[in-house]
Amino acid sequence: MRRKLFPFLLALALVLGVLPVGAQAAGSVVALKLGSPLCVIDSQVTQVDESNSQVTPYAVQVNGGGYTLLPIRRVMEAFGGTVDWVPATNGVLCTLNGRQVELTPGSAQAQVDGRTVTMDVPAEARNDRTFVPVRFVSENLGLYVSYEPQNQVVVVSAAAVDQNDLISLESVTLLLEQEAASQPQGEPVQHTSSSYSLPSGTVSANVITVNLNDPRVSVRSGIVGGRLNATASFGDIVASSGGAVAVINGNFFESYQDIQDPIGPVMVDGNFVYGNSGSMTSVGITADGKVYFGRPSVFYRVKTTDGGAAQEWSGYNLNVFNQSADVSVIYTPARGTTVPVTCTGAVLTVINGVTTSYQQVAAGDTITIPADGYVLWMGTGFTSTHYFSVPEMGRTVVLEPYLQSADEEGFSLEGVTSLLSGAPRLVKDGAIETYLDPGFTEARFTTSVTPRTAIGATADGKLLLVQTSAASIQQMRELMLQLGCQDAVNLDGGASTGMYYNGQTLATPGRQLTTTLQVFVNG
Repeated sequence: MRRKLFPFLLALALVLGVLPVGAQAAGSVVALKLGSPLCVIDSQVTQVDESNSQVTPYAVQVNGGGYTLLPIRRVMEAFGGTVDWVPATNGVLCTLNGRQVELTPGSAQAQVDGRTVTMDVPAEARNDRTFVPVRFVSENLGLYVSYEPQNQVVVVSAAAVDQNDLISLESVTLLLEQEAASQPQGEPVQHTSSSYSLPSGTVSANVITVNLNDPRVSVRSGIVGGRLNATASFGDIVASSGGAVAVINGNFFESYQDIQDPIGPVMVDGNFVYGNSGSMTSVGITADGKVYFGRPSVFYRVKTTDGGAAQEWSGYNLNVFNQSADVSVIYTPARGTTVPVTCTGAVLTVINGVTTSYQQVAAGDTITIPADGYVLWMGTGFTSTHYFSVPEMGRTVVLEPYLQSADEEGFSLEGVTSLLSGAPRLVKDGAIETYLDPGFTEARFTTSVTPRTAIGATADGKLLLVQTSAASIQQMRELMLQLGCQDAVNLDGGASTGMYYNGQTLATPGRQLTTTLQVFVNG
C-alpha cells in the first residue's frame, strides 16, 4: 500500500505545483548563483558552462526590476529540453515538453510557440555565448523560477517551491557550500553580497573589499578617453580598462547639461584633470595604498625651476569653463584642443615645460591648448594685482597642485595618484557624519530610497566599494559604519549606479558615465 501511496502523492504535488522539500524528482531543481560558474542539478555539482569557468549568471536592472541572464543550455538539458542555434538570427531556440521559445540577441521580441512576445530585457551576446533572461524562458516553457536575495541564488524547478523553503533545498545548500569552498582565501580583492539589518531598515548590498596592503593591488581613477565631456557605456568602460578586476562609478557629473563635466576634483595617474578652488569631500589614494579623506581646497601653480629670477602664477581652477576678472584657470589637453574666452584677460602658453607665449585675449576669442603643454588664462583683476609679474618667455616651469589651506583631517596630496569626489560624507573618523555638502541637500541625495554607491576605508587598510539597489543616505551611513569603515563617502548613484567584479556586471547604469574607479591585481 505504501509503495502505491508515494507515487500518488508525488503526482498530486506536481499537479498542485508544489514539491515538498527533499522529494524532488531527478532533474527537478537547478540552483545557480549570480557571479558563480557553479550549477547544481539536484545533487550534481557542475558548471553553468562546462567548458568555460568564466561564464557566470549576472543581473541587469531595468525600470527598477532585476533580471538574471545566463546561457540557458545547462538548465534546459537538466529538464530534458534542448537549445539550438538559429544561424539566420544568431539567436537560440529553446524547446521543452513540446513548447518553444526563440530569442535573438539585442531584440526584446521573442517568439513563444510561434507568437511574438515582448520581453522586459533582451538576450545579450557575450564572449561567444548567448545570455538569455532565465525567468522569461523558463516560465514560458512551463518551469518555475525563484530567487533567494540574500545569497543571490536562482532556482529553476519543475514545480513551484515555497519561498521560505528555498534556502533549505539540497541543491541550494550544496551550491552555497561548494561556492564557499571554491573561494580562494587571502585573495586581495573579494566580493560578497548580503543583506544587512540596520537601525533604519534592511539593505541588500554588493561589497567589494580591496586589500590595499597587498602589493599586487593597484587602484586607478579614470575618465573616458582621457578627455572631459566624454561619456561611454559602463560595459565599454570596463572593456577598455585594461583588465580591471573591479570597477565602480565615480564623481557626480552634469549629466543633464550639454557639457557633462564632473562635480568635484578628479585626478588620474597623478595628474589633476578637473578641479575648482571650492572644497568638496574627496578621496585620495596613493600608489602604495594610503587613503586620504577630506575636503581639500586644491589650487594649481605654474612656477619657474630654471634657477633664474623666481616667477610663480596661481591657477584657481583647472579645466573649468567659467571665467571672471578676479580668477585664473589652467587648461590642459584633458579639456580638448581649444577653449572659448568669455572674459577679457591674458593667456600664458607652456609647451614641453617652457613658457612660449603671453598674449592678451578678449571675450569671443578662442584659446588653443597645446597637445604637449597647457595654458593659463588670467582675468584682468588677477593680472592687475601688485604681486603679479608678467611672464618671461623661454623659462622652464612646472605645473603642480597644492592645498591653499591645510585640510582639517590632514588630507595630503603627497604621493596621491588617484582622486575622486562625492557627497555627502557618510562616516568620519569612525562615526556617522551628518554634514551635507552645499548642493547635496535635496531629497534625492538624502531621504529618497534609490540605487547608491559608496567608497570607504577601514582601519586595517581595506578599501570598500559598496553598491545597493535601494537605500537612503541614512541607511548608507549605517551600512558603511557596520562594514567597519573609519571613513566613507557617497558616490554618484541613481541612474549612474555601476559596479563590476571579476567578469560580472553587478549593477548596470541607466546612463553613460564619465568617471570611474578601477581596481587591478598584478601577477
